[in-house]
Amino acid sequence: MAVGGEEDGRGLLWGGIACCCAGAGCYLMGRSRAESAAALRSARSFCRISDLAMTLGASSGYLPLVTVSGRVGSDTPIIGQQSGLEAAIVNNEVTQHFLKKQKNKDGEEYVVLKKTKEEDGTERCLVRKEEKDARWIECSELISSKTRKVPWHLDDGTGRLEIVRASSADGFVLRFGSEVFEKQPRTCGCECSVKILGLKRTEWVLPIGEHLTVVGEAVKDDSGKILIRRPRDGGPFHVTRSSIGSLISGLEYGARWCEFWAAAFAASGVLLLGGYAMC
Repeated sequence: MAVGGEEDGRGLLWGGIACCCAGAGCYLMGRSRAESAAALRSARSFCRISDLAMTLGASSGYLPLVTVSGRVGSDTPIIGQQSGLEAAIVNNEVTQHFLKKQKNKDGEEYVVLKKTKEEDGTERCLVRKEEKDARWIECSELISSKTRKVPWHLDDGTGRLEIVRASSADGFVLRFGSEVFEKQPRTCGCECSVKILGLKRTEWVLPIGEHLTVVGEAVKDDSGKILIRRPRDGGPFHVTRSSIGSLISGLEYGARWCEFWAAAFAASGVLLLGGYAMC
């Protein structure tokens, strides 16, 4: 085989292996999504928290997988400093925005000469190198993030329940509260390579009254409280604004696409490896 043929053969070989690996990854991802959808379908659904409480009382205070909905409530809510919203969780982030000079490798440099005069009459010459056609890229950096929270629960008017470590559940995100940008223009860095634009203060909240759906393991403790927590067997644990039907349909849709791409990559891999075998 000639040198050019060897290189083409290697390209076919590694391309085929890469496509087969990608197909296997898509297949496993699709299978995982399909299994998650099946697990959510098996969850016992309750329309009211009071029905869940009655069922727990008749089943030794434990159910392996349930789904129920309610609205966020708290006996001691806090007020967002920026948004003014009543919430159970408030997160304040401060981000600095700036422009950073990106040097061009082949750019031409020129010298900038600036004369300044002191109060005593002394003249000074400042020399600075500038690069022609240099680009300025907008960047940002998180300076601080502070979270305040109080005990909260879900309430649907018939009862209430508490969620254990809700922030670790799938689908749990805070809602955007408000955003304020404070301009602080100034230049700094070596050779004035950074231009500070200002600070962006963003507030994220879990507002009181937010409607949430929770999927997880249900237990009733010694005091009679209903708790929803992550299943001990590693089952699904969701705290989300979406309905259980939306979660299932989203997972099944993703599984179908993963199956399609798995078949496409596998077929491409077989063709490439077949071409390598024929070289």
